[in-house]
Amino acid sequence: MNRNTFCTVLVVVLALCFAGCSNNNPELGGGGHGIQIAFLIAPPAQMNEGQVVPVSATVTGDSMNGGVDWSCSTTGATPCGAANFSATHTASGVSTNFTAPAGVETVKITATSTSDNSKSVSANVNVVVPVVTMNYTFYLSGQEAINGGPNFYSLAGTVSIDANGNVTAGVQDYNDATGITSPEPSGDAITGGTLSVNEGGQGTLTLITNNANVGVGGTETLGIQLVNNNHALVIQFDGTATSSGSLDLQTLPASISGGYAFTLSGVDFNYNAVAVGGVFSVGAGGAITPGILDINDNGSLTQGQSFTGMVNAADPTFGRGSITFNLNPQNLPGTVVYYVVNSKAIRIIDVDPGDSAIGSAFSQGANAFTNASLGATVFALADNPFSSEAGAVGMFSTSNTETMPSNFAGVGEDSELGNGEQSSLAAAISGTYNVMSNGYGNMTVSGFSPGNVFALGIYLTDPMLNLNDPNNTSTGLGGALVNDLDDSLSGMTGVLTPQSDPATSSFAGNYGAGFQDYNNFTSCTECEFDMIAQGPVTSGAISFTGLVSDPFETLSGGNTTFTGATLTGTPLPDASNLGRYSMLSSNLPPNPLEFSFDDSLLPLNVVIYQASGGQLFWLDFDLDSGSVFVGPLEAQVFGGASKIGKKKAAAQTKPKH
Repeated sequence: MNRNTFCTVLVVVLALCFAGCSNNNPELGGGGHGIQIAFLIAPPAQMNEGQVVPVSATVTGDSMNGGVDWSCSTTGATPCGAANFSATHTASGVSTNFTAPAGVETVKITATSTSDNSKSVSANVNVVVPVVTMNYTFYLSGQEAINGGPNFYSLAGTVSIDANGNVTAGVQDYNDATGITSPEPSGDAITGGTLSVNEGGQGTLTLITNNANVGVGGTETLGIQLVNNNHALVIQFDGTATSSGSLDLQTLPASISGGYAFTLSGVDFNYNAVAVGGVFSVGAGGAITPGILDINDNGSLTQGQSFTGMVNAADPTFGRGSITFNLNPQNLPGTVVYYVVNSKAIRIIDVDPGDSAIGSAFSQGANAFTNASLGATVFALADNPFSSEAGAVGMFSTSNTETMPSNFAGVGEDSELGNGEQSSLAAAISGTYNVMSNGYGNMTVSGFSPGNVFALGIYLTDPMLNLNDPNNTSTGLGGALVNDLDDSLSGMTGVLTPQSDPATSSFAGNYGAGFQDYNNFTSCTECEFDMIAQGPVTSGAISFTGLVSDPFETLSGGNTTFTGATLTGTPLPDASNLGRYSMLSSNLPPNPLEFSFDDSLLPLNVVIYQASGGQLFWLDFDLDSGSVFVGPLEAQVFGGASKIGKKKAAAQTKPKH
């Protein structure tokens, strides 16, 4: 081969070599030989606002080892730049942290060779608003119409709800002690549903479960009335059952420990009304050191009984755990399931298939109680749906608190539909009480005759805890749980709430309200309907609108639920008892609470007691017409869309049989 031929072949070979070695990878910046750049850790296709991720790129063919310069741009008005990177220059292969900006839809992230800024690689990232999911604990008790009802039933659980009102997960326990009991130890899974509320915080929460025996084919609908973004009053609202309870924001603690007071109310293994109340302390490993309790089982009383047990840790996802009680006699099962609201409040439900009960346990804090722990107080007690259909409300002040026993005196109402229609209106009540250092105590009451409220077990709670709204740490703090220990009122439990502001001028603004009514309106004797409502108290006048659950059709044949029901009227302040109001047909002029539903009007005789402008309780005692209810009125600190449900309520219709 001559020299010219050799040179020609060499040129051709080199040309073919360079052509074959060129890089066509789209992730590499530039083509051909020289500096090339590619992502080593590429940006993700989607990020949440504020999310931080590492990104890195490698540079090859750079004899200067200049590294990488980082930049970004957006399609919106919000800028993206140096502040979004932990370092805007890195060595080849070294990562920087990128923070997604808020208020944009797309971000373009670019890595550029420092040595040759014509060589770069880019990726687009879709930036979305993160959907926040929070847990809420709920509990209710009432009467079911399914399974051959009316039967007593209890329901408790935890549900996860995102900011768009979607139910994403949850778990619950349902128990009617006569055939429908959630499987144990798992409970029912909540797999979906929707929360939908209007601008007043009123609407519905559907819970899709894997238990076809509850609700409508496994789907329960709860009526919901938000009082604030952390607390709501709830009723069952699907025509299969009716009940009252609450829903509260859940905060999971590491463990349940320290002193607690509790009450449980339901039915025993003979389906008779039973209530239990007491105090206990949880020590190391969850062991319950000897507690003390009272049992009223269909009028059979056990008082001051010592007990032990074990609190088993709650699961970290839904705050569901169990408590084993060593009780003798076994009026209630040895194990109950609990759902955490927060470290100071848990809901407890009996899950034994032969009996059913539900209640709460509240922290007692680091307190040594005395009789002076009780001062001016408003009380509210209500029977469970399978007892003597009674209620009592009132208020008292204490005296001689340095002595044992101490004294109290005040005014109250007692209404007993199931005990021969006995009632006491504006009764002057008085008596004595004792409180032990662990918060266990008792009260002896006189003045309710012909009513039957004579003896109460009281169980004091943390003075920094609101029993009606456990996430409220600023108002309505302190008090006690109550268990009626009269042989004719088994199943009656309630609360003592400190009276901090009885001024009439404080009873104003928007309120969330509810009640659980037992009645003999139709052939369904001593059946139940429930209501939640919302609206203003303006110039002393109530104007509430709400939802009514009436599966037994005691109000109107053919309707099991009502929307747009109203409660109106002007409570009359009691000039002799500041904090007491009456709405009575016997007042001059008559001023009963006007209950309007489905084009019908039902006047109700009601009294109201005010612990503060934020917390009141009302009692209906229309025994002649066969009705009694007890319920709360809670100041509403809520406006517009809720944090736990931004969707407005869809149009609702009344289901028909």
